[in-house]
Amino acid sequence: MASFLADIASLLPRSSPSVSPAPAVGSPAPSLPSGVEYGNSQGTVVAFVRHCGCPFAEKEIRLLGEVVKQRPGVQVVVVQHSADAETKAWWDRIGGPKLVPDVKLISDPERNVYASFGVGILPWSGLFTNEIVKPITNLKNEGIVNTETGSGSWRWQNSGGFVIDQSGIVRWSKIAAHAGDMCDYIEALKALGSTEK
Repeated sequence: MASFLADIASLLPRSSPSVSPAPAVGSPAPSLPSGVEYGNSQGTVVAFVRHCGCPFAEKEIRLLGEVVKQRPGVQVVVVQHSADAETKAWWDRIGGPKLVPDVKLISDPERNVYASFGVGILPWSGLFTNEIVKPITNLKNEGIVNTETGSGSWRWQNSGGFVIDQSGIVRWSKIAAHAGDMCDYIEALKALGSTEK
């Protein structure tokens, strides 16, 4: 019953912070919460994922696991919009510690970090669209399905990703066009080139 109520609550309207324009490629990245800096010599991937329980969020974490295998040393920051305890429980449930062991996991229930990077809310057509049918089917074939919706989750919150160099400059960005529009972080890391050591 609690999960059913969380599912309903995740669709209800709620207030949102004012959303800034997304930082353009070549411009400085907005700052992250205390303790997360951009000085990593291998660059930083910042992933704003969908709600706890969303199969697309889980898939993006698996994709980030491939990133750390292919580019050891890259800093991965995952931003989730549930409260800290719920975010950590979701992270453990999907195997996050094994996939991305050195992640910087940010809980952003007020969604201010999302807003500072220009990651706002989805329109009706972004959540209820035929474009997510094929990706959902593909994920189901991989064994990734919608799981328990985490408390505080909001399905209207959009997702997106950014690749930032060691100087804090955005080198790649993507704001999702719909709920199933995921980031290709392996391709995105090419924006850092081979000069990052």
